[in-house]
Amino acid sequence: MAGHHNALLSSMGVLLKVLQESFILVIQELRSNILRSMLSLLGVTIGIFCIIAVLSAVDSLKRNLESGLDRLGSNVLYVQKWAWGPGDNEEYPWWEYIKRPSPSYREYRILATRLESADAVAIETFRNSRLIKYERHTVRNVDVAAVTNEFDRIYNLVFAAGRWFSSSESQGGQPVVVIGATVAEELFPGKTSPVGKQIWVLGNKVRVIGVLEKEGESLVDFSYDEVVLLPFEYLRRFSDTDGPFADNLLLVQAAEGVDNKTVIEEITPLLRSVRRLKPMENDDFSINEVTVATNALKQSFGILNIIGFIIGGFALLVGGFGIANIMFVSVRERTPMIGIKKSLGAKNHFILIEFLLEAVLLCLIGCALGLLMVWGLLSILEKTMNFEFVLSTGNILFGTIVSTFLGLVFGIIPAWMASRMDPVEAMRK
Repeated sequence: MAGHHNALLSSMGVLLKVLQESFILVIQELRSNILRSMLSLLGVTIGIFCIIAVLSAVDSLKRNLESGLDRLGSNVLYVQKWAWGPGDNEEYPWWEYIKRPSPSYREYRILATRLESADAVAIETFRNSRLIKYERHTVRNVDVAAVTNEFDRIYNLVFAAGRWFSSSESQGGQPVVVIGATVAEELFPGKTSPVGKQIWVLGNKVRVIGVLEKEGESLVDFSYDEVVLLPFEYLRRFSDTDGPFADNLLLVQAAEGVDNKTVIEEITPLLRSVRRLKPMENDDFSINEVTVATNALKQSFGILNIIGFIIGGFALLVGGFGIANIMFVSVRERTPMIGIKKSLGAKNHFILIEFLLEAVLLCLIGCALGLLMVWGLLSILEKTMNFEFVLSTGNILFGTIVSTFLGLVFGIIPAWMASRMDPVEAMRK
């Protein structure tokens, strides 16, 4: 048992020594033939860059997508005149959708009181790109959203300061407002607290009662950072929310344990009855789900992954031949040294391992350069686009495994040739 243990330790020591020597030889090869080595490594670097850059971008987009979905909730339905996709048809018939009536406040009240499968129902409408004022400070291009009290339950708003509308404020149409984080930063610079201040919105003075936490941009979720929220009943006091140009949105949250299909089956006959649609007439409304948008995005992510792998695969193939070329040259230049090592007792498998390790190390250097380029690109994109890109440990590990495999595949023939050399013939060259 002790002898077996000592033999194992001895083998490990020899392997570590071979690894150390291989690393030194790789560095010497890079130093002595910098241009040739860099050109050979370029394929590996570009290949790893293409694959890992695409994987990291897609992973970052997926993370953002899942975050937006978690925040919004996959059990929320959006009833409006516009569909979020073409559905079963290949084309999107916008000319039909534009003629549809917008969901009305009356329809909201009917759904809110009659739906048994819903936990909450809210209505939302927008007044786009408005000017918001506070004393000498102004913020332009702010969206004004009027919502009912249930909106907070559906959307799960998080407050940095203040609170949401009370039931009496919402139902009584009180002049109160909740503002997004970006609006608060620009309207109240410094350490001024917005809560309790009077600001001008839609030409009227309203009191700020809450400030939302900063959300950031999401692929599936509209950010409320640059939005102010008013009670829907307040907007109805001086604006026509059911007119021909209205574009209202009903939000319906399914009750716990109830799937979206059940809620849709309850909403559809109710709305058809209210709108007096005949049995043969098509629905003149759309019931959208967040999952429809996410599934479409996930398909796009899959296509991006395939494109990245194709481009990266070709680059890695070219890089692999470059690595093989370096190794063939290295074997030829070191043939006498191989003969000397074998004459001194070096086994064939140790020569094989030595050259394989050299090929793998060269690929790993190319991988490291590629990963460095990915990190630099993602850092630049994150700062310029205000979007979080992450180079995950999983993607780094994947790149490392791919590079190791590449080194083994393209290094095996040169390594095998070196290991099979006759020591006498090798020393003569």
